[in-house]
Order: sequence, then C-alpha cells, then structure tokens
Amino acid sequence: MARDTVAAALACPPVARALVVTDDPAAMAALGGLGAERVPDDGGLNRAFARGAAHAGGAPVVALTADLPALRPRELAAALATVTRRGFVPDADGTGTAMLAARAGVPLDPRFGPDSAGAHAASGATRLDGDWPTLRRDVDTAADLAGAAALGLGRFTAEVIGAARADPTARYGDRMQGTVARFDTDTGEGAVLLDDGSEVAFPAEAFVTSGLRLLRVGQRVKLDRDEAGKISRVTLPTFP
Repeated sequence: MARDTVAAALACPPVARALVVTDDPAAMAALGGLGAERVPDDGGLNRAFARGAAHAGGAPVVALTADLPALRPRELAAALATVTRRGFVPDADGTGTAMLAARAGVPLDPRFGPDSAGAHAASGATRLDGDWPTLRRDVDTAADLAGAAALGLGRFTAEVIGAARADPTARYGDRMQGTVARFDTDTGEGAVLLDDGSEVAFPAEAFVTSGLRLLRVGQRVKLDRDEAGKISRVTLPTFP
C-alpha cells in the first residue's frame, strides 16, 4: 500500500519529490526504488509529518498516510488545486484525515489521531469535500480494503493480494504478518489486518507476552501462534 501511495503521489504533476519518514529499512528499500527520499523517524505520527514538512524547506507540502492503495494521481492533483492556504481532505468515514496540505510558507501543523478531521478543522485548516473517492479511501479494516479494491487497487497492492489468494498458507507460521488495524491501550487487545485483507484479532495476553510497550495503528507486526493455533505473541518483524 505504501508503494502504491508513493507511486501515485510521484505521478501527480504538482508533486516534485516524495519524502518518506521511516526508520524501517525494508520499507525504505522498497520506496527508495520508486524515487522516494528518506527522512529519519524519531517517533510519533504528527512529529513524523512535521519532520517531513521541515525537510521540504518552505515549499508547498502535502501530507499523506501510506495506506491509500487505490489513490489516483488526478484526484490528488484536483484536491491540491483547491488548497488556498492550508486544507485537509477527510477520509471516507468523515472523521479521519486522508490528506493535509499547506501552501509555501504556511506551517503544516499536523493534528492526526482520533477525530483528526475535527482537530484539523479546529486548528483553522479548510475542510475540502470534493469527489475524490480514491484519495479518501484509506485502509484500516478488511472492509476498507474491499472498498479500495472496488475502486481499483494499485499494482503493488494487487500483486500482494493476488499472491496471498494463490497461496493460502502464506498467512500462517513464521510468515504471518500484517498491519495493526486497532489497539486498545487500556486492555492490550487489538487486531491486525493481514496482507490478504483478513482481520485477525489478538488477545491481551499476546501483547503482554511480546514485551512491547505500545502498538500503533498502521504498524507492521508479526503474529506468533501456539500449538493450538491461538495468537500467542505480537512482535515486530526483524530484518537482516
């Protein structure tokens, strides 16, 4: 999904460069191959967006999360054309933010998180409600992924889903990885969206066993299972 998001952004005429804020070597290897430039991540979604905007050096900035697998360059260009100073495009549900953009010299001032649409509006950003379905379709759940597929997935996401469907065992064992779709900081329970679009819940015990202090929505994780097939641990993938 990140590769499709970056590829669409770079194919959008107003976009001159793509800055990816990450410390994930595998992600950067894939995204750097598309022409993206890495900005080190020092933690926190809003800090990451602010850090990326700072590296833009005062140029116009558009901030996108990496889960827009159906994004079309023409829709992104149309949305950017409506930004007069600082504006945002709400996600398909209307409460989140799919895009935040600021003109040259205007602080990005990201307010991503719960009810980010309301937070961005309260901060003075203009809400942009055009007909841009592929821009607004972020992916947090299996239903969201199905909605993105109905709009037409980008090449990279379509290839991953096609491979997973062709080999159902790819979701099991040491290869069962996915993206955190939800996480309850109070209970430790949550769910992961696998690469084939399936949502798998994990119990609080799996998080406690992991030794992790926190999980973030959108974070890549690995799921370990016990002999009975129950999710027993949630860990971060390791790379050579």
